[in-house]
Amino acid sequence: MVNKVQLLRRLLVLGCLLLLCVGLAGGQLMQLQLINGEDYVRRSASFLTTTSTVSAARGEILDRYGRAMVTNQTGFSLVLIYSSFWEDKEDRFEILLDLANRVKADAAAASGGTAENPSEDGTETDADTAEEASGAVLNDAMPITDTAPYTYVGAEGDSERKALSDYIKSSADTLGLTAVQDAKTAASAANEENPQYDADGNAIDQVAAIDATTLVSASEFISAMRTYMEEKLGMPTGLSDADARTLVGLYYSMRRVSFSNNATFTLADNVSMDLIAYIKEHHQQYTGVDVQSEAIRKYDTTYAAHVLGTVGAMYTEEWEGTDNGGPYKNKQGYNMNDTIGKSGLEAALEEYLHGTAGSRTVETDLGGDSITDHANSYAPQPGDNVITTIDLELQAVAEQSLANYLSSYERGGAAVALDPNTGEVLVMASYPTYSLADYYQDDVATARVQDTRSPELNRATGGQYPPGSTFKVLTAIAALEEGIIDANTTYTCDGVFEYGGQKFTCGNHEQPMTLDVTQAIKYSCNVYFYNVSQKLTGAHLEQWCDRFGLGNVTGIEIGESAGQAAGPTEREQHRKTDPLLREWQGGDDVNAAIGQSDNLFTPLQLANYMAAVVNGGTLYQPTLVKSIKTYDYSDVVEEKKPEAVGTIEFSDATRDLVMQGMSEVTAEGGTAATTFADYPIKVGGKTGSAEMTEYKDGVEINYTNGLFVAFAPFDDPEIVICVVGEGAGHGSAVAPVVRDILDAYFAEEEPDTVESVQEENTMVP
Repeated sequence: MVNKVQLLRRLLVLGCLLLLCVGLAGGQLMQLQLINGEDYVRRSASFLTTTSTVSAARGEILDRYGRAMVTNQTGFSLVLIYSSFWEDKEDRFEILLDLANRVKADAAAASGGTAENPSEDGTETDADTAEEASGAVLNDAMPITDTAPYTYVGAEGDSERKALSDYIKSSADTLGLTAVQDAKTAASAANEENPQYDADGNAIDQVAAIDATTLVSASEFISAMRTYMEEKLGMPTGLSDADARTLVGLYYSMRRVSFSNNATFTLADNVSMDLIAYIKEHHQQYTGVDVQSEAIRKYDTTYAAHVLGTVGAMYTEEWEGTDNGGPYKNKQGYNMNDTIGKSGLEAALEEYLHGTAGSRTVETDLGGDSITDHANSYAPQPGDNVITTIDLELQAVAEQSLANYLSSYERGGAAVALDPNTGEVLVMASYPTYSLADYYQDDVATARVQDTRSPELNRATGGQYPPGSTFKVLTAIAALEEGIIDANTTYTCDGVFEYGGQKFTCGNHEQPMTLDVTQAIKYSCNVYFYNVSQKLTGAHLEQWCDRFGLGNVTGIEIGESAGQAAGPTEREQHRKTDPLLREWQGGDDVNAAIGQSDNLFTPLQLANYMAAVVNGGTLYQPTLVKSIKTYDYSDVVEEKKPEAVGTIEFSDATRDLVMQGMSEVTAEGGTAATTFADYPIKVGGKTGSAEMTEYKDGVEINYTNGLFVAFAPFDDPEIVICVVGEGAGHGSAVAPVVRDILDAYFAEEEPDTVESVQEENTMVP
């Protein structure tokens, strides 16, 4: 029988052991739940289950014959997860700077040894060369140069400068930017005490109108940001200016995309396998850095950059606001970190090209290593493919010819070619142009925005030019149809026309002569049309411009300028915003009739107007899209049909007279005879010279543009071409560009069927 004393001792020992276990368990629970509870909750949320977006491959863009222009290739991006990389992480800036420097080194290694200039004799870029040339791209969206002395990049008021201005204004109090604070205070008071209104009578928000980048220098902004990030965010002090600039730029970019628990931040795109391997090998050092595969744009041609356009990361203004087709948060298939079209067809056809993103849910351990994919992951749906109306071979010829003939004038120009019977755009070239493959590369971007010739301006749709004598065809049609002249009406030109005490000159033919309307077109006689203008007047010319689409947007898919047609109505509109502008007078009628005065049209408008003349009066809406097909090319999503937007009533007799005049322009003695007198195919057209005045640094600069609008074959026109050369002097100077395009057009053997470049599903895994 067990002794009672021994039993009590045993019970006491067991009780003590039990109390010890309870104490240890309680202490552990207290540490888990009370002391470190919040930390473990965050770690659990960050590392145990992660759902990420799988981007969809954008649709491809092809030319009218199926030749690839933009496709996709597999790339890899570095994505930062807010909760595990940024939130409560003391060394985040050191790691961010380390990653940024590695990305820059990666980009430098990729670009080393590649050709400095693209091939000039072909329409395609070798795939291997293109892939090497497009190295890693750091997502630094701050429009400030990378090196000191720091300056803003881009023109005042462009989208990136405006976004930075808005950021500076919203952060002025935090950053202590007194100049901006004072300007905001004054503008806010002016909104109340001295409101301003636009031409439509809407109140102008004078605070929103402030461009803060004109009040604070780029260096001052970086310095203020650096101080704030050091004092409030824990960025290390003592960094070099270059490193501080890098971190300020990345932090600004994070703010642009609202980097948070709800939105990741793509640090870099198109990183190399070597860098990926390094990140994976040192994954414990780079917690919160995710490597994601993606379909990145591959440019299969160096041409048509303005038409194709750019893509880029979505910003808060697009996700939540109305910028660039937003708000995207309300559109199905979009996530905040998506890549979207920013310009050209990439932006105009975003709804087709984008596709629908997929989802991937991954379970990980506390070290961040993947355990398994969840079953609720789903694959992305690639975007639709776009077949354009562009003939890539003609486009290449046009761009090369513009560069050959316009480079010596050190300005710019454009060429547009249309099918006059459908409105399809065969060529849309703007000079100078730029490269899409390295568009976001820092040194390339800096050189592009510092180019005074504005290479990003699509002069074909956004350049506004006086039409010069190319306008005389419209003046002739208007005068003939309104009974002011007929086939037998003649005027004698001795080189001078006097009106209201002012002398208007004509130097387009050497000897005085008496001309009818066809001869006036052939010799481009100013005096003939000066006489016509007195009865026709600018008021009637305005109406005829409207019928031919001049001074109106054409409806082309990509961005364009409306321009303006000279006349009393247009002048009165301008007087509302500029009361010092004089009223329309008789002298304006004289200038307007020869394509000067207030006339400003785009090359696309001029080509479309001439197309309506030669096809007998049908004004088509120009288009860059032939069809849209599903991602695997199996079905047609949309087939573009010719769309007539107007019919211009003028008689066959009127058409015959102006066509005869344009026939003689390219014949012996005509203003384009040097280029086309012996051409094997009969070409019609009209040359033009337009005087320009601009002011640079307070100095008046005068120069003359050369224009040529042509069509062929004369008896049954298949193609209409407009070429503008800034500073070229005369239309005959740009006529060789038209000839080059026609040479290529008539030499082409059109394929029987559209070449199928991508027969299969092009989705990138």
